[in-house]
Amino acid sequence: MKNNSVKILMRLSFLLVSAAGCQAPAKVSLHNLAYLYEAEKQFAEKNCRIYHNTDSTSTLFVEVLYSNLVYQKDPYTGLYTSSYRLSYKLSAGYESKETLQSSFLLSGDSLNYGKNARVVHSFEMKVKYPGNYLLEITLFDFSRGGGSTWYMDLDKSTMLGKQNFLVLNRSNELIFKDYIPKGEQFKVITDRPDLNFLYVSHYQRDFPVARPPYTEDRNPVFDYKPDSSLLLPLYNGETEWIMLDKPGFYQFRKDTVSREGLTLFNFPEGFPEITTAEQLRDPLRYITTRKEYDTLVENSNVKAAVDDFWLKTARTPERAKNLIQKYYSNVEEANLYFTSYLEGWKTDRGLIYIIFGRPTYVYRSKGTEEWIYGEPENRSSLRFTFVQVNNPFTGNDFMLLHTPTLKEPWFITVQSWRR
Repeated sequence: MKNNSVKILMRLSFLLVSAAGCQAPAKVSLHNLAYLYEAEKQFAEKNCRIYHNTDSTSTLFVEVLYSNLVYQKDPYTGLYTSSYRLSYKLSAGYESKETLQSSFLLSGDSLNYGKNARVVHSFEMKVKYPGNYLLEITLFDFSRGGGSTWYMDLDKSTMLGKQNFLVLNRSNELIFKDYIPKGEQFKVITDRPDLNFLYVSHYQRDFPVARPPYTEDRNPVFDYKPDSSLLLPLYNGETEWIMLDKPGFYQFRKDTVSREGLTLFNFPEGFPEITTAEQLRDPLRYITTRKEYDTLVENSNVKAAVDDFWLKTARTPERAKNLIQKYYSNVEEANLYFTSYLEGWKTDRGLIYIIFGRPTYVYRSKGTEEWIYGEPENRSSLRFTFVQVNNPFTGNDFMLLHTPTLKEPWFITVQSWRR
């Protein structure tokens, strides 16, 4: 058994050195990050939270699902085991080469093979207020021989924002998503045990879907007057168990001077997956005429109307099946990647992702994200530039820079869905 342990440690050490040697010290903004939107290259979903404990320390929480790891049978014990390396690097931003802080841990499992279990790891970081930083987080699965990498903005420009709150479920486990199903109980924890109340605002708005990329830009004006509001008592900095009983989103703030706070969303049941006929119909707005879409909406049998649309469009059942699978896979992935204050498929990035598919290249810099379809040096390649919106409800709101030159490729691509 001792010799076996030594062999495993030697193997882990070799893999760590090999992985480290493959990483060039370059700006993240120069890296192609298209893999972030390719599910088969990211074996694990990003379940991470940042919590500012004090004005000089912050904690990174990362959830690891054992079901995402590859287990191998140990020839000596007969047990199925997994091993992984979880690491982070803190920098000043996408354009920075310098690593300000970094750390890693080695872990594994032999008790949860085939089980739907998880573990939450934490790293305490020395991060001073005020400041904005970038976290690169990597989960490397040794048995798989590959890893998943994610990026998160660490926003410590204010002590009133989302990262000054934690959300727990009824089992006192961290909730990593910003959307909570209707009827699920949770509580909010703040970094202020002396605080007596949170100000809660509820917004229930019918937001329009994204517009085609060639149309004229319009900057929507959001009405910050909530549909309802309340004071939520705190006890030692924590709320009682609460539920989101209305559709829309709820913002929890420490005071009314700032618009910053924690926002939680109550999206349709099953989100980000598609579970209803209406969720099949609504994204068709991107590839239908106004008349076609109105006909779909007016039909009382939504599922039959959607099926009929795809059969008429595809002309054969087999092609209809392929189109349906591809289109709605794009919709669900858009929900997973681009959800902000509204469902991901309704956003500008969601629109482009659904219609044009996964980009070939993705480049990020501070406040911008560029997508390229084709090769960067090729003038005929399609380029889409998204600019981050200063949105107090979410950091994942990006607006497309519209241009008339995208009209022809838009219609050509939409027609390809309809042929």
